[in-house]
Amino acid sequence: MAAMSALRGFPSLFRSRLKEALPTILFYMVQFLLVSLLFGQRYIIVVTCSTTLFQLRRKQYNTPSDYVRLFLVPLLLCLLSYAATRNVVLCVVLNLAVPIFLVFWKSSQFAPKGYLGFAMTFVFLELRLLTPSEFQTQFLTAVFCFALLIPALELYARLFHRAPDPASQIDAALVRLSQLLELLARDGSNASVRKELYDTAQKFHRLGYDRRHLFHLPDKQKRYYHLFALLFQRASYLVSDEAAWQEARETPAFPEVMDTLSGLVRRLHEAEDTADLEALAGEVQALLDAKPLPQGRLRIFARSVLHMLLLLCREPLTSTVRPSFRAHAWRDWWTGFRQRLTPDSFEFRFALRLAVVLSVSCTISFLWDFEHTYWFPLHAFLLLQPSYEESAHRMVTRPIGTAIGCVIVHLVYPYLPGLPGVFVFSLVMIALMYCCTPGTWVHPIFSTSFALTMATLTVAESEAIWLRLFYLGMAVALVLVVNRFLLPSRKDLQFRRNLRTLFYLQSIYWGIIQRSLRDPVEPALFSELLSQFHMVYYEVSAYIAQLPPEEGGRYRTMQLTLWNMFSELEQVECLIQTGALSPAEYSPLEELSNQIRSRLSPPQDSLAGVREDALPQGELRGMLERYLQNARLLLADLPKR
Repeated sequence: MAAMSALRGFPSLFRSRLKEALPTILFYMVQFLLVSLLFGQRYIIVVTCSTTLFQLRRKQYNTPSDYVRLFLVPLLLCLLSYAATRNVVLCVVLNLAVPIFLVFWKSSQFAPKGYLGFAMTFVFLELRLLTPSEFQTQFLTAVFCFALLIPALELYARLFHRAPDPASQIDAALVRLSQLLELLARDGSNASVRKELYDTAQKFHRLGYDRRHLFHLPDKQKRYYHLFALLFQRASYLVSDEAAWQEARETPAFPEVMDTLSGLVRRLHEAEDTADLEALAGEVQALLDAKPLPQGRLRIFARSVLHMLLLLCREPLTSTVRPSFRAHAWRDWWTGFRQRLTPDSFEFRFALRLAVVLSVSCTISFLWDFEHTYWFPLHAFLLLQPSYEESAHRMVTRPIGTAIGCVIVHLVYPYLPGLPGVFVFSLVMIALMYCCTPGTWVHPIFSTSFALTMATLTVAESEAIWLRLFYLGMAVALVLVVNRFLLPSRKDLQFRRNLRTLFYLQSIYWGIIQRSLRDPVEPALFSELLSQFHMVYYEVSAYIAQLPPEEGGRYRTMQLTLWNMFSELEQVECLIQTGALSPAEYSPLEELSNQIRSRLSPPQDSLAGVREDALPQGELRGMLERYLQNARLLLADLPKR
């Protein structure tokens, strides 16, 4: 029954896949025909590279600077790929250096395949050994294809899908947050509202994280993303704990508070100039100075939102670059870069494995004077994935699909009507490949059929089939060895590293709080940290969701406690940023920060003995009481895990 149901649903599934892939297929076909006519069949490999970038970027919002990068970076990689084929030393050095740079630049554990488009360009363009005159033609082909990529992306954005620009996303978020606050005031919490708040916070954290630079540069747009992520995250934090949420709803002032916050958010959206923002900031400050709500979750939430709104009102009135940023920029950049160079870092672990696989496979291909040896590094590159589990999956699915593709070519090739038939069959296969999901066993059926059919232009069909299978076997063996012995990135190991990271980031945040007490700190510093914490938190949540209920419940308690602790840190930083602390609170807070910071990474039992008694009574002391209470609960439970 299941098989019959799948067969009945196949036509509609195929139509939807074809419709989705049609722009990519058309882009490939146009380039294929133009490159064949203008430059020759030998340079078709460039078409695959530009099409991959089109496929990866077509649904994203591309700025003019993105278009410049999409044109210039592949041309630089084209030059480097040619240099890698000049001698064995350059082959080894560049295949070690370029993948490491691309992974560090474009990838993270939250966007693990960010390297793919540029790395594929480098690898594919070095697969064939070219003479200087042939390289000139290949470089001209690259200029042509990557120049064509830019209008193709812009045309797609206009005809099919225009990704929202940053300003419209922020405007829509403010309107929606105002609506959700009204909904919470009237109807309470429900699963759909809770999920929307959580997902929107995650989206803005990801948008902010994706705007990381290789170097530590100021970015006002990223700052906005982080602040809006915090607005939604605080609302999510309010409704995620059912007991605390019920406590908040039972507060007599609850409807009035939620309506007030909804109106303030709407006014921020409607503000047209600095005068409107200044007036709104004055009103928000007056609410912060007014008689406070009773201690509890509603008070925490309300004051957090007010602090965020105050920062957003003041943001356009402040300089993007502060003097302290220049003093600390290189130190902060080096701290972050050094953190990524550790064996626990996702970027370091995957970049090293990718570099070793490419340097070994490309060097063997360079030195081994045999037919189609470039299939060895090609297979190895596609088999090696950021996740150990995904690599293991591909080492099963790719051989199956490749074998089926070989059978199809063996059966069909004798009946193809000459060279035109070869080209038509190849184009049909590549079109079907773009309709499939990479990593499945179906995808390599069509990529293999395309590659083998094109290979028959230079070697016999039977020889091409055996070579394809032989090089695939070599690639599987190489990737198996590297994944097994060189810093494997198994999901369970990554989960444990993520938990350690959640503690480590709190320690780092306390260091930023200490700096905030002494000098103005560029908001990008703690914004980056908040973004990283929540991205790790979301990844931990996804892993916990796959665990058995009992084990997952224990880890979820630990995770929520860490979130509560980090939320209090966000509150403390907001008080410092908005100038809400009294002079009497600065010195005790700095001393407390120093004590807590030194005991957090790794968490130490002596943390339970840290006291907040030196702080005067007030909002700050209440926050730190809750922080230390959660820390003690976590420490008491930690040895049991």
